[in-house]
Amino acid sequence: MKRQDIPILVVGAGGAGMIAAWRAASLGAEVLVLERNKKPGIKLLISGGGKCNVTHAGSKEDLLRAFDVRQARFLKPSFFRFANDDIIGLIESRGVKTFVRPNGRVFPVSGRADDIVDALVQSMIKTGVDIRLNTSVRGITHDGDGITGVSVGEGQIESDLVVLCTGGVSYPRTGTTGDGFAWAQDCGHTIAPLRPALAPIGIEPPLPREWRGIAIRGGRLSITADSQTLCSWDDDIMFSHEGLSGPAALEVSHRAATAREDGPVFLQLDFFPGKEFTELDDELNALVQEQRGKMIGSVLEAWLPNRIVPALLRSINVDPEKRGHTLMREERRTIAHLLKAWTIGSVGTINIERGEVTAGGVDLAEVDPHSMRSRRMRGLYLCGEVLDVAGPVGGYNLQAAFSTGYVAGEMAAHDWLAG
Repeated sequence: MKRQDIPILVVGAGGAGMIAAWRAASLGAEVLVLERNKKPGIKLLISGGGKCNVTHAGSKEDLLRAFDVRQARFLKPSFFRFANDDIIGLIESRGVKTFVRPNGRVFPVSGRADDIVDALVQSMIKTGVDIRLNTSVRGITHDGDGITGVSVGEGQIESDLVVLCTGGVSYPRTGTTGDGFAWAQDCGHTIAPLRPALAPIGIEPPLPREWRGIAIRGGRLSITADSQTLCSWDDDIMFSHEGLSGPAALEVSHRAATAREDGPVFLQLDFFPGKEFTELDDELNALVQEQRGKMIGSVLEAWLPNRIVPALLRSINVDPEKRGHTLMREERRTIAHLLKAWTIGSVGTINIERGEVTAGGVDLAEVDPHSMRSRRMRGLYLCGEVLDVAGPVGGYNLQAAFSTGYVAGEMAAHDWLAG
C-alpha cells in the first residue's frame, strides 16, 4: 500500500487533537481523526463554565512560569512554536473575536465555547481532514518496534503514524476515560501516578448545608500538615455541596491530594491576606469602637458573609450576641487571629473525575519535546492531557494542549511526507 493511501491517525478530537489534525493536513498530509463522541471538542464545550477560557494573554515566559520547572522545560519548544497569539489568530481567522479579562484570561467575545469548537472544526475541514465521529478506538496496534494502526470495533485501521491525544480521566462523560494511558503503557511508556488537579475539595467534617453558595472574595487558602504550610493560593473560594470550590480551592487541590496520601491535611483560610495581624486587629478595634452598642456578630457582617459569622465566633467561644463595648481585648485579638488563620477542616475526598485536568500521565522523559515523538515506540506521537502536564486555572492547560498538538501534527506530517 502506498504512503498516500495510509493517513495519519489522530485519536481524539479535543483541543490537542483538532490542532494536530489541522496542522498535519495544512502541510499536505492525509489525516483521519477518530473521535468516540458524536461531536468534536466535548470537553472544550464545558470549559470555563461553557465560555471556554481558550488561553492566557501573558508572554511565553509568563505562561511557562505557571508550570513547574520540569513541565516548563518540556513545554518550552512547543510554546515557542505555537503560542497564545497563534491560537488566537487561528480562531479569529474563522470569525471568532476574543477579549482579554483583567486577569489575562482570554475568552470569545460571544461567551460561547461552541464558537471556539466550531472555529477549530472548520479549520480542520478547510484543510481536508477526514473526521470520523462515533468511532471508539479499542487500542493501538504495534509490532513491538513500530505502530501498525488502531483497532476499531471488529476491525483495524492501518497506519504507521498515530497521534495520541485522548485526554485524561476528568469528566469521563465527555469521553476522557483514561484509555490513552493504558494504550501508551502498552507501547512501552511509563505512566506517572494519576491524581486530581483543579478539582473541588471535600471537607471533613462537612460544612453546614446553609453555607452552600457562599463566596469568599480574595482570600488566601492554604494546605497545612503537621503545622507546616505546604502551599497557598490567593483567590476566591466557594462553599459548595462538595466542600470547597472556586479558583483558590482548585489551585491547591493537586497538592492537597498528594499530601493527603501521607496523613491528615488541613485547609486554612486567611480572609485578609493583604493585611498583617496588627493592622487587622487595629481595624477591628476601630470598627468595634464605632459600633459599641451593636452585637459583635452584626459588626463582623461588614466584613464576612453573615451566614458564617455566628459559627465562626462560637468556634472560638465568643458569643455573637455580645455587645461591642463588653468585648475584651483578648477576645478581639482571638477574632483577628481567626480571620487570619481559620482552619476550615481536614481535606476529605478529592474526586479525580471532577478535576478540570488530570495530573500525571505519560512520563515526559519518554517524549521528545521538540517533536512529541515517543521515545519508546516508532510512529507514536503524544500530546495534550495524556502527558504528565498540569498547570493552573487560567487557560494555561488549553494552551499546553494546543501547543503540543501543533508540534505533534507538524512532525507527524513531516514523517508522513518523508515516506
